[in-house]
Amino acid sequence: MTDNLQILLERNEKISFSEYMNSILFNKDTGLYESEELFGEKGHFVTSPLISKHFANCIGKHFIKLSSLENIIEVGAGNGKLATDLLIYLRSQNKLPKQYYILEKSEKLIDKQKSLIKDNSLEKYIEIHWINDYKELPDNAFIISNELFDCFPTDIIKYANNKYKKAFINYEYKIVWEDFSFDSEYIKRHLGLPKHLPNNYIFEYSTHQSNFIDDISKVIKKAYFLIFDYGYPANELFLADRMQGTITCIKNHRADFNPLVDIGLKDISAFVNYTFLKNIFEKNRWITEAFMSQSNYLLSFDVLEDVDIDNLDDINSVKKLIMPNHMGEIFKALVVRKNISETNESLFIKNDIIKL
Repeated sequence: MTDNLQILLERNEKISFSEYMNSILFNKDTGLYESEELFGEKGHFVTSPLISKHFANCIGKHFIKLSSLENIIEVGAGNGKLATDLLIYLRSQNKLPKQYYILEKSEKLIDKQKSLIKDNSLEKYIEIHWINDYKELPDNAFIISNELFDCFPTDIIKYANNKYKKAFINYEYKIVWEDFSFDSEYIKRHLGLPKHLPNNYIFEYSTHQSNFIDDISKVIKKAYFLIFDYGYPANELFLADRMQGTITCIKNHRADFNPLVDIGLKDISAFVNYTFLKNIFEKNRWITEAFMSQSNYLLSFDVLEDVDIDNLDDINSVKKLIMPNHMGEIFKALVVRKNISETNESLFIKNDIIKL
């Protein structure tokens, strides 16, 4: 439990779940993302870039095919492994971008990113910029995010007795429900909510996600945006067996579903509603290019052809990225574009955009 959270509750008596989540994860002094090791075996969880360099290599192949884009932006670069592997690969292909931008708020993570990039001497070959202001981004870029949208602070909504209610955390660290009304009907349509939800059905709704898309869209004029995260389209997300919502906590690689215990000691996230993301991007004049499993994305860029068949670790790492019982199916890839013509050739072996 963090001192900042206690002060926040004493001042307000209750706070929304998104405020609670934001304080626990992102407070500059006590937030989990500033105070603890997050990634890898010594941290709380492992991400795709940490599992295999082939994840970044496939993204590199995608970037090379989009020759009209000069810059790369990575939003939330973790410990810097994706940026490092991607730039190493692009350098090997003599296809480095003009500049690489990392949009990052965590000072601790920026230090880790800079250290890893320095260890690989990448700053000798390309200008790399760390920024935290959208206005400093280039307006032309290939944009990447990996496990970004799941950790945006979210509110928890319950549909009960034909009304919506919103979760608040009180000073006893218990959830209390208060009446809630969506700002407009189109927000509910953007979420892809079914016409008939079961009584007492719980789901998540993040204004932080939509605000981020709105803000970055004001700056970006021409771009591809490649998004990896775990989640589902709305028609696969709002199922009866998810009556309790999708809030998930991770501590030392073990998952639980109670964000009100071990407060401040574990990560909190929620499954991404890809229909919602697609609709918010389209509201901001982006065009949805593709949607598929992470497995199908990586296979589209010949991930298996690059595996060292004499290296068992290399084989097993790629299996974790593409197999359904690991990360291959639950993780998805969404591609949206802005002011870029549709690609003449089909880049993807399977495109499930119709599911959105």
